[in-house]
Amino acid sequence: MSIAPGDSIDLIIESLAYRGQGIARHEGLVVFVAGVAPGERVRVRISRLHRNYAEAQLLEVQEPSADRIAPDCRLPDGTHVPGCVYDHLTYTAEVAQKQRQLEDFLRRLPGAAPLAFLPPLPSPRERHYRNKIVLHAQLPLPAALPRLGYVGDDNRTVLEIPACPLARDEINTALAAFRQAPEFRRLRDGDAVTFRWTAADGAIEWAEVRAGPPDPPPPEYLTEQAPFGPVRVPAAGFYQVNPEVATELVRQVTAWFSAAGGGDLLDLYCGAGIFAIACARAGARRTAGIESGRVAVAAAVENAHFHHVQVRFDCQEMRAAARAKFGEFPMTDTTVIVDPPRQGLEPEVAQALVAAQPRRICYVSCDPATLTRDLKLILPAGYALRAARLFDMFPRTAHFEMAVWLENRESE
Repeated sequence: MSIAPGDSIDLIIESLAYRGQGIARHEGLVVFVAGVAPGERVRVRISRLHRNYAEAQLLEVQEPSADRIAPDCRLPDGTHVPGCVYDHLTYTAEVAQKQRQLEDFLRRLPGAAPLAFLPPLPSPRERHYRNKIVLHAQLPLPAALPRLGYVGDDNRTVLEIPACPLARDEINTALAAFRQAPEFRRLRDGDAVTFRWTAADGAIEWAEVRAGPPDPPPPEYLTEQAPFGPVRVPAAGFYQVNPEVATELVRQVTAWFSAAGGGDLLDLYCGAGIFAIACARAGARRTAGIESGRVAVAAAVENAHFHHVQVRFDCQEMRAAARAKFGEFPMTDTTVIVDPPRQGLEPEVAQALVAAQPRRICYVSCDPATLTRDLKLILPAGYALRAARLFDMFPRTAHFEMAVWLENRESE
């Protein structure tokens, strides 16, 4: 091979891979480079050489793309915020790259054609959109003030974050106040501090300490805003971090359900019941949700009661629910919504789902890799991909949310 670690070479960037790295080729070898844009001519230094590819560090942009901008997700001293892989591109170009990546993932699936890709849904806020951040504490020296921030690219060092460019302004105000409080000085290695904001509750924070007396716990519930009104959600549990985009995601899923003729609705990994309640309000006949978190299920029950809809929520671990055939919920005219964590569906859940043969499946995902892995099992079981849409829940980062709509060919 004609290159070695430490060599400097010139490349032309062909495209951006999922997670944001540029793809180039040198004498047939694929080279990955961060911080670049398609079409750019760049000079790089080879940092690591693998058998089938190389990694390189950007040294100079010789011919910049028209989509390149001054990086806008940096700390005051210019330091790159971990995870902000697209902050050197216009936001329009970022969304276009994510859309191309999603299409590349899905079009390779057997049975994907014909598949209608709806226009991607960009975030109204390119920065300062996150309603929750988790910062980690590290003591660089004994008796020194703690360092509080995100874990750096080396997965060891905590990068001090005086204010996060992605967090809501109210969270950054609360972070600045926390740094002046006695609780900040008591932080030790391995502690974490969560900052959370809602329009109804304002900004709150709580620490998770590894040693010593625990900090006061957060309130059990906060109030978020769904498309149909206020909802209670677990303060320490999962909820989408971009409220405006989350609202549009719920509206899209509900619109697909209504356009398909409604019917029964089963919401798996239902959390606080947002999808189930939205579809119940849209006219679902029988509606049920399954969720493993006790606090989330209690919130879902309260939300359904508050919004005057009949939804049965069960607190059950999802693999156990799969073994119980999802409570024998009738599937003849049923839409099943699945919104699993980033790891995707557990194998037992995916197998039970295809064995149940619901009429329609709506899969909401934050990871196209695990989504396509699960679709490779679902599609051959008699399903066709009908529609897909990208929701840019996480601007400036490599991640995005997506929803796909599948229909059972036997029911058509």
